[in-house]
Amino acid sequence: MTFACINYDANDDCCRKLGGECIPGRRGCVLDGQVTLSDELRRRVDELEKKQGKSKD
Repeated sequence: MTFACINYDANDDCCRKLGGECIPGRRGCVLDGQVTLSDELRRRVDELEKKQGKSKD
C-alpha cells in the first residue's frame, strides 16, 4: 500500500492525528470517506473499534 499523509509518523508507524495505529480510511482519518477500504483494512478497523469499545455506524 502506498500513500502519503502529513499525520503519519514513519518512525513509530502510527497516526499522530489519532494517536494510534495507522489504518488508512478509519473514522477520524483524513482519508475517511475518500477511499474504499479493502476487506483486510475493514477487518482491522472493526477489530480496533471493538478493542476501544466503540460501536460501528
